[in-house]
Amino acid sequence: MNLYFAYAAPFLAGLLLALGILWIKSPFFVLAKRSVSLLDLLVSDLDEDAKFEAVNSQVFKTLGSLLHVLGKLLLVILIAVGIASWLPEIFELPTIGSTTAGVLLGVGSLPPFLIPKKKTSDYSPMAQLFHHLVLDNYHLGRKLLQRQIKGVSSPIKNTTSRVLITGLARAGTTALTKEVEKRGPFASLDYSNMPLLLAPKLWSKIYKPKREENKERAHGDGVQVGLASVEALEEYFFKVLKDDSYISAEAVEEHSLSEEENMLYRRYADSICKPGEIYLAKNNNAITRLESLLALNPDLTVIVMLRNPLQHAKSLLHQHNKFVTEQEKDPFVLTYMDWLGHHEFGKGQRPFALKGPENNEVQYNIDQIEYWIEQWIRYYSKIKDLNGVSLIHYESFVKSPLLTLETIIQVTSIGLNLEDIEQFQKTEKPVEGLDKELAQNALDLYNTLLEKCLNVY
Repeated sequence: MNLYFAYAAPFLAGLLLALGILWIKSPFFVLAKRSVSLLDLLVSDLDEDAKFEAVNSQVFKTLGSLLHVLGKLLLVILIAVGIASWLPEIFELPTIGSTTAGVLLGVGSLPPFLIPKKKTSDYSPMAQLFHHLVLDNYHLGRKLLQRQIKGVSSPIKNTTSRVLITGLARAGTTALTKEVEKRGPFASLDYSNMPLLLAPKLWSKIYKPKREENKERAHGDGVQVGLASVEALEEYFFKVLKDDSYISAEAVEEHSLSEEENMLYRRYADSICKPGEIYLAKNNNAITRLESLLALNPDLTVIVMLRNPLQHAKSLLHQHNKFVTEQEKDPFVLTYMDWLGHHEFGKGQRPFALKGPENNEVQYNIDQIEYWIEQWIRYYSKIKDLNGVSLIHYESFVKSPLLTLETIIQVTSIGLNLEDIEQFQKTEKPVEGLDKELAQNALDLYNTLLEKCLNVY
């Protein structure tokens, strides 16, 4: 019997060692984040006094985390060694070979890692940590950006050299972007570039995934996505460029790009393209800087999607409720969307604060469809007053994607492959019980803009 206890001692030591490692995981993640944040401050361009104060504070935080991890690690090692070495001596158990003890220690450490855990996120803890280390540190991001655009020039061209597809979320921007991207000489950011969005060239040398679209996106709208899917990922560039200055707790605010900032954007966009390719972006936040983009980039074609406001508002409300539920189940979804500036719906929803439109006031609660009609009016009132954009009608695009793509060829003078175009399956249900005056105001604006759409069939 004593021999069994002798075998049990190293097995138990391995088991406690593994449990101890899992116990240390959370403080280790905190240490990793604080260490990279310290590096982020060290490479920053802050003035010396501010930098010294910030670095000094972060050093103490990092040191505290390090001592926390080392203290717990020492405790775990002492317990494991004590059980493996001292327990047999105390109870005068038979001696077993070091090889046997090592095997038992290894076997004992396996169960805590093999027991299946309830999956709470599509991203593993290590993947979440990696995203935090990259996306939380803007100064390091700027250094990566400088490496990405080194040697890239971006002269203004006489023809369209970049295409931006935008509109209020749920206007069909993703569907149109996917159709355009796969049929022309375009390059864009996609999910395979996450999380090194500011250094996709460097990341592509390390990470080479299969580029498939085999999963329905989180919106639950039938749109298939994968690592090859073009998405609204360029917004992270603007967040780093502006240090989130245009995103407050209440709103995503309109702002302008300087000539220097715009040139950085042009070089970043062109760094993603190979020779002969045209940069394609889908960005629903572009409205916040669209006036300066149009003024500074005469070779930019901007396509704005327009959808019936009542159907549009219903879709927005549905997505808002869906993402609130998802973010309550998995808080990382909210963190992920905040990184990318996706504040269209969900717990992080923020309205656009736009200059010009008189209807920036909100009278309804976010869980009412009228709130989303107000957001529609706010957005498209701004579009109505803009020159230089091409309006594309969502319902006509769904009805005839071929004719819409032909319209885009005319607008951009870019050749597209028009073979094997599939018809969209979309059935809209009437929206009833609305504030009649608000709904009519939205429809009046919609009809005004409808006259400017290039693809009404």
